[in-house]
Amino acid sequence: MIHESAPWKAQLRRDADLLERWASKPSCTERRSFLIEKKLFLAAYAMRKLDEASKLSSALLAANVDVLRFRSNKPGYDQLNSHRFDEFFSMGEPELFKLSGRRLLNLLIHSFVFVEVIGQNDICEGFMVTSDYELSRGLVQVEMRVFVELMRTAASDNPSAMRYTRDAKTGRWVIWTGHELPPETP
Repeated sequence: MIHESAPWKAQLRRDADLLERWASKPSCTERRSFLIEKKLFLAAYAMRKLDEASKLSSALLAANVDVLRFRSNKPGYDQLNSHRFDEFFSMGEPELFKLSGRRLLNLLIHSFVFVEVIGQNDICEGFMVTSDYELSRGLVQVEMRVFVELMRTAASDNPSAMRYTRDAKTGRWVIWTGHELPPETP
């Protein structure tokens, strides 16, 4: 549980700046790849923990992010052949796909495949990721600028309203956080 979110959000801001700077450097080194991968994974974890602690607006991670998805084209993809991802996904046939911010964070946290997308001049333009659970649905490609913007939005999000309601079926509390009046309870 995160009690005080300010240090977490300040670190997200700093990490967004670092990711942006590292990704734009025209050098594709193992060290840079490691630093980018590490910052992305830690940012995903931090944002999910902030969300679970009700330190982000409910709508933030529920909102969709535009990604490209490459569908799985044959079974048998596993840890021993993960370097050959291009044989198991339809890389020539991407489709525009909407993915919730929460689902994207989960893909990163539980990633089975993580690949940098390197553009001209060896600049990291984004990444491709999927988890073992999502493997059959495909590999998604996320632009670095999109993920960095999600980090910055989370870092500056400070909900001013909260509503607790108990789900009649499960008996669990449902927490809504946001910046305006809470939605009416069902």
